[in-house]
Amino acid sequence: MLTIDKYACHNRWIGVSPYIKTSGYMLLLILSLSGPVVLQGVICLLLVPLTMYVARMTCRQYVKWFMLPFSFLLFSIISILISVSPSADGLLWKVQAGSLYLGMSDATMQAAAHVLFRSTACLACTLFFVLTVPVQQLVKVMRTIHIPVLLVEFMILIYRFIFIFVEEAAAIRHAQQLRFGYRGLKNSYNSLAMLVNVLFQRVMRRYRDMSVALDVKLYQGDFHV
Repeated sequence: MLTIDKYACHNRWIGVSPYIKTSGYMLLLILSLSGPVVLQGVICLLLVPLTMYVARMTCRQYVKWFMLPFSFLLFSIISILISVSPSADGLLWKVQAGSLYLGMSDATMQAAAHVLFRSTACLACTLFFVLTVPVQQLVKVMRTIHIPVLLVEFMILIYRFIFIFVEEAAAIRHAQQLRFGYRGLKNSYNSLAMLVNVLFQRVMRRYRDMSVALDVKLYQGDFHV
């Protein structure tokens, strides 16, 4: 079981209806997208401690999970914050590069701040939802609101193969570490290349095994989810 699934399956609100949690998530997400900056800040301040309490997480664990997607957000903020201009007019901070100027203006700072607050609030909402709603409950909600069965089946298959991928990668890496496969830069590159090669072969073998198991069970193209 993945770590994030352990939190979702053992949180304090596991007995709460998934429909209530999904409705609350959608409402908070809409408010985070359309609300003012003050409301977005309040949502973050409320959801962060609530998520840690409900999911039984420490502050360090929460920051670790939060920073994974937030690091990608920072690159977007930097690209919004820094503008390229042929003139230095209106730039509060600037660096000249040939005939152009790289810098920040009041408009770019305001735009970056709005994107930062909005995205952080949406991220806090999504993390709360992911850590409190297990996949089984999510599938139940998706079936209730009549999401196409094909999409639900695709989600389940992808979810299953994520487990297979992580399990096989961890086993291969552990075996390599026991043989000092990552000692030194050259050995690390060689071990990584071998890991990718063997991982692909093992995942394909697991896929074939699953296909054989489905054929034995007279699979007709539909998963009963």
